[in-house]
Amino acid sequence: MSFAAVLYFEENHEEELLRIWESLSAENLTANLAEAEIRPHITLAIFDELNCRPCDSQLAKVAAHNRPISFQITHLGLFTKPEPVVFAAPTITQELLSFHKDIHETLAAEAKNPWEMYIPGQWVPHCTLALGFDLKNLGRIFEISLGLGLPMHAQADQVGIVEFQPMKDVFRFRLISD
Repeated sequence: MSFAAVLYFEENHEEELLRIWESLSAENLTANLAEAEIRPHITLAIFDELNCRPCDSQLAKVAAHNRPISFQITHLGLFTKPEPVVFAAPTITQELLSFHKDIHETLAAEAKNPWEMYIPGQWVPHCTLALGFDLKNLGRIFEISLGLGLPMHAQADQVGIVEFQPMKDVFRFRLISD
């Protein structure tokens, strides 16, 4: 089982992203992400192994010392490998980069085999909108995804750990309020 450290959106922003997931699924354009038992999120790290027993208290401490993170989702993008993925991406801020680095440093002692594309210096922050789709549907997927009305102000207010496959929330912690 692999594990991901994820940053969850505040409820209003999450609803906008869920609306896109549901629209794409309703037209059978992509896998139904809403049924995957995961909420819209930005993945901060993925590890092949993670000792969750000590990392839950460590992550709770990180959450207690960080306020919700605000950013602008400004563009859509496409990863091509290992499979096509359409995503919404934020403009990178120093706050987002610092939080990302802090998560990696916090979990390093409990984690094994971090996935290369998520390590600091190589990370492309993103929220997956579509995966497991036929490339002939790419235009329609982008058309529906533009319904986000970019740029979109967003805020992330929780950090958590997800186990996969299958997807399962392990735990999550609310970032402290201002």
